Amino acid sequence: MNARWQDTPAAVFLRLLADLMIVNLLALICSFGVISIGASLSAMYAVLFRREWSEGMVDAIKTFFRAFAGNFFKATALELIVALAAAVAGVDVWFAVNSEQPLRTVYLVVGTIIALLALVLFVMAFPQQSIYRNSIWNYLKNSIMLALCAPGQLLLALAAWILPWYLAFSIPEIITQFGVLYLLWGFSFPAWCTVKLLKKVFDRTKQDDEET
Repeated sequence: MNARWQDTPAAVFLRLLADLMIVNLLALICSFGVISIGASLSAMYAVLFRREWSEGMVDAIKTFFRAFAGNFFKATALELIVALAAAVAGVDVWFAVNSEQPLRTVYLVVGTIIALLALVLFVMAFPQQSIYRNSIWNYLKNSIMLALCAPGQLLLALAAWILPWYLAFSIPEIITQFGVLYLLWGFSFPAWCTVKLLKKVFDRTKQDDEET
């Protein structure tokens, strides 16, 4: 009876919600130092990928902290690179706003390209880093290659990350009414969507490497 209940769709869904809640809260707590945001993202992805590959059976807390410690330095380096790219894009946009033509267009184009690059790295680099051992340069290079090979997955993953938070900041009533949902699943749900989108791409890449 008990085993049957554990295999029902309702039980599977409740386990998913529980795991997403646990990794979301852990990621928030471990990101208070700011410099550890990258490691928190990487650890969250590690838990969610392990969960996918083990059919929902994972020790979320143990896996999170093991990945957090093991991936800390490289994840922090990726975080700094993404933050630097975002900062440069922001400076370019500021110059565009305060410049006359044709410099305004030049700054705006450069800022937009760098901002898109930062988004690609944010979506593609941390999932890679959570499951593959590689150099920082290869994480960056492979992120761009993955974006070019799977633009649909990239756009959907970006939408999963951007849309909920855009709505939260543009419509204050959403945070007032659904703030608890953002606290419990605001980061882990977009990350889970990203894992779902990238899992097939990573599985296919792994299969190609094994065949080669």
